[in-house]
Amino acid sequence: MSESGEKEHWSVDKKIPAALVITLLLQTGGIVWWVSSLNSRVTVVEEKAIATRLDIDKLKDVSGEAKERFARTETTLISVVETTRRVESKLDRLLDDRQPARANGPR
Repeated sequence: MSESGEKEHWSVDKKIPAALVITLLLQTGGIVWWVSSLNSRVTVVEEKAIATRLDIDKLKDVSGEAKERFARTETTLISVVETTRRVESKLDRLLDDRQPARANGPR
């Protein structure tokens, strides 16, 4: 405060150089342009992230289906192996039953 008790006010001198005004305008424009390009880049990254998330979800679905199919295939293969063993067992018994007949057969 001044000694007279009056409040001092801020004042701007009318002698601001044009170069300063131009510099401030250019800097402000540059900042606006930079923020705009940054926003565009962030938008692109967000869109790619969403697309990637959708692809991952699709892959999870396909993976689940593949697991189910593999489990069914494994069960079928186990069944085929058991059937093959039973067939082999029956063939072995059949051949064992015929063996003594050959040995005692024609002399």
